[in-house]
Amino acid sequence: MDFRKYNDHEIIFLIQEGNEEALSLMEEKYKLLIAKKISKFNLGYEYDDAYQEGLIVLVRSAQRFKPVFNKSFTRYFEMNLENRFISIVRSKRRYFKFLSEKSPMLVEHEVHEQPKLYFTKQDFDDFVSLLSSFEKTVFEQKFFNELEIEDIASLLNCDTKKVYNAIDRIRAKLKMHLA
Repeated sequence: MDFRKYNDHEIIFLIQEGNEEALSLMEEKYKLLIAKKISKFNLGYEYDDAYQEGLIVLVRSAQRFKPVFNKSFTRYFEMNLENRFISIVRSKRRYFKFLSEKSPMLVEHEVHEQPKLYFTKQDFDDFVSLLSSFEKTVFEQKFFNELEIEDIASLLNCDTKKVYNAIDRIRAKLKMHLA
């Protein structure tokens, strides 16, 4: 079928009835308009995706078109297509703005990695000297002997809460000393 033999209202009526051939006629008729709008909105770098979006808008426009509003289908479709492409451009702009705001932080984080820190025996001895005798015992049992909290508490004849508190103090002192 040649789309030049039918007017838009006839083709739209057939599309709304579910005729696939009428849909391909409409696609053939409006493919140049879609390509023109893709060019207008600078979406040529992703032409296939933009063209598919244009076809989706064409189908939706044909299904929703009502001639009672005294508008031509071409103008109705063109307006819907432009609105869709404006939305695509805006979402891309927002995405690239987000990337540009976050990229210095991301690049800086990746490029300027801190070197792995190595601590000397003297650093470790200085840290251990900060601990109380109870904390030294807990530190030794937890981190060298790898005992569980309950086992350390029974070994030292104290409550598990006291061992947890000692571990928290040890970690805080370690963080403060090595920072």
